[in-house]
Amino acid sequence: MSLQYSIIIPTYNGQNSIELLFEEITNFFQSTTYTYEVIIVDDGNTDDTWKILTKLKNYNKNVRIIRLTKNFGQQPATLCGIKFAKGNYIITIDDDLEVHPEEIKYLIEEEVKSGNDVVYGEYRKLDQSFLRETLTWLYKAGSKMEGKNKGKGSSFRLIKSELAHKLAETHTHFMFIDELLIWYTNRMSFIKVRPNKSPISKRSGYSLGSLFQITGSVIMFSSTFPLRLVTTIGFTLATVNFIIGTFYLLKKFLFKTPVHGYTSIIVSLLFSTGLIVLSIGIVAQYISKILKDVNNKPSYYIAEKSVDD
Repeated sequence: MSLQYSIIIPTYNGQNSIELLFEEITNFFQSTTYTYEVIIVDDGNTDDTWKILTKLKNYNKNVRIIRLTKNFGQQPATLCGIKFAKGNYIITIDDDLEVHPEEIKYLIEEEVKSGNDVVYGEYRKLDQSFLRETLTWLYKAGSKMEGKNKGKGSSFRLIKSELAHKLAETHTHFMFIDELLIWYTNRMSFIKVRPNKSPISKRSGYSLGSLFQITGSVIMFSSTFPLRLVTTIGFTLATVNFIIGTFYLLKKFLFKTPVHGYTSIIVSLLFSTGLIVLSIGIVAQYISKILKDVNNKPSYYIAEKSVDD
């Protein structure tokens, strides 16, 4: 019988939650007839997570573990796990127990019903600060300008194996799984799942600075919105300046009216120069992304693993 489900768990300093998460996943699958494996990716942990993972692997044949050489981030760690997955379907879940593993059954039920390539479980974060909630809302609202599925979804998802492995083969410096999925398919379902009031308290590994950086990278990687915005602003300013310039030329040469305004000229020059520098900066960011892809930097590097190539 072929392996049906591969559960991918990227973990960073998850020593307080990873063992309980694995136990809950095991309890769920043992109550079903599904065949499964659990692949846990140690994303450069600095605590005792790897010792716990080694113990889990030694006592359970369904566990595969991978250790990265340093902290590469959640997205590369997840794709690393997908690369070695053997199941017909891939399920990704965070290590913080904000979603209870029993909710996996709703992902499976929706896939059986719809036959879609991707099923997302959407849930509301329980313990985000007001600032984080606001930033998340702004990101999702802005993303919808690029498409109806942009900004939706979560890290709790089910993906058909063939599509998931296509993602793992996509070698780019910055990889954001949800953006790559939208690139490949529109066959997606979004279902509501209940957040888990976990007894485990785990602080987010992302600082506000990191969140800003990731959001900026997502926008630059998956959208031409900044370029289109600058183009629109530039065109609008050029049109306005042309109208104003024509007005003053007519006023001076046709009506012989003296035109004064050195201050307005200086302000206009400074504003225009700032806009030009901003435009060059945005274009430079796109060029830097292209350069990193051309250099073909690896997204992750494995230190040791207990999975087959």
